[in-house]
Amino acid sequence: MEDDTLSDFLSFPPSGMSTIDMRKASIISTDSYTDEKFDHVPTGLKPKEPNFGLLFDIDGVLLRGSTPIPEAKVAMDLLKGKDGKLRVPIAFVTNSMSPPDVKRKLLESTFNIQLELEQIIFAPSPFKSFSQWHNHKVLVVGQGDIREWARDLGFTDVYTMDQVAKAYPLLDMVDHENRKTVAKGYTEDKEFPRIEAIILLGEPTHWEMHLQLLIDLLVTDGKPDHKPETYPDSHLPILACNMDLLFMAQASMPRFGHGAFLVCLESLYERVTGHPLRYTALVGKPSEITYRFSEHILSKTSLRLGYTRPIRKIYFFGDNPEVDILGANLYNMYLRRYRRLSGGREVAPPEQAKLDKKAAVATSRTVPADATFLPQTARGVESVLVQTGVYKPADRDKRQLTQPQNCHRDFLGATDLVLPSFEVVDVLEGMKLLLLEEHFNPKLA
Repeated sequence: MEDDTLSDFLSFPPSGMSTIDMRKASIISTDSYTDEKFDHVPTGLKPKEPNFGLLFDIDGVLLRGSTPIPEAKVAMDLLKGKDGKLRVPIAFVTNSMSPPDVKRKLLESTFNIQLELEQIIFAPSPFKSFSQWHNHKVLVVGQGDIREWARDLGFTDVYTMDQVAKAYPLLDMVDHENRKTVAKGYTEDKEFPRIEAIILLGEPTHWEMHLQLLIDLLVTDGKPDHKPETYPDSHLPILACNMDLLFMAQASMPRFGHGAFLVCLESLYERVTGHPLRYTALVGKPSEITYRFSEHILSKTSLRLGYTRPIRKIYFFGDNPEVDILGANLYNMYLRRYRRLSGGREVAPPEQAKLDKKAAVATSRTVPADATFLPQTARGVESVLVQTGVYKPADRDKRQLTQPQNCHRDFLGATDLVLPSFEVVDVLEGMKLLLLEEHFNPKLA
């Protein structure tokens, strides 16, 4: 397609691109997506197929609460063909845990699109790929209907903290009412099964009780009916999601998120045992596991659209540099390591698992070896930071963006990775930019 035709479609002439504030992160600008070695398109493919996919954070990028950002509706329309259907693979990535079908209906009605439920990726969604733990006896922590969430994620033998507290009534002594109850007599459930893994879906209520009982389980290998002779330097597997330290709600100041609960658990465990707490997995943004899972969903969506051209580039739209942009750039770094290790080849699942492990930088951020993902084909990620949500240009000096502020412990050291590939006013400006860069007009696809 000629540039002027595409520009007319977008009402966004190429000369206008100079007005867009494009702040390239140095780590991104040194990479290349046009290497002939990686950009070969086999003969016989449809010429109008996109070889890119789009990932969107929701709140602050597309919506504010349940209210759409006006420019977002126009931006989504740009991705539709003449028949009104989406012509580009997309998915939505959020660290929230809203009821999935409610969120899908909201997005579908707001933007007049049709979505599969899997295209909305919540913080715990990647746990679906951790089949190694699906048939273990797992303790699930969070709020709401966490048992249903756990079952939907694939876990088949689920227990809650209320069940643990009831089985071992002497453990929760912070609750003075429980002290009074126990003083009148109690019964310990000797048959209560040993917990084999802990799944942290989100911050619970009654943190003090949860912190106490979690540490009790960790130091007793899941059976807190005895005092350990020594504290082991290893513990039960812990799989946690959503490491956000703070989040914005209606209050004037940020509120503690699940990341704050994790900080308390880590600190108390190390203070009590003398050993650091180690996570088997951390998912949700900014974990590379979540972005790999998201690429898998984009590839499935592309196939569902009838495309045969593989996803080569991913664009991620976010409003939080320390979560969305950091995660996108971390995954871009992961892809560069993976590509270097594979020599640019597309590999079969057994070898892919080995490369995933080699490309990872921490155990807690490693894609599970038994994950049944479609082949990894993306060569890079472009992070697009919008100014309609958490991030505001006037919030702080740009120089301060080169150091993440509230990263989880396992993500520290990722300097320079909170700078976006592009900074735009809103998602509409970013959409016009990427369609021009890709020379792709959905109306002709």
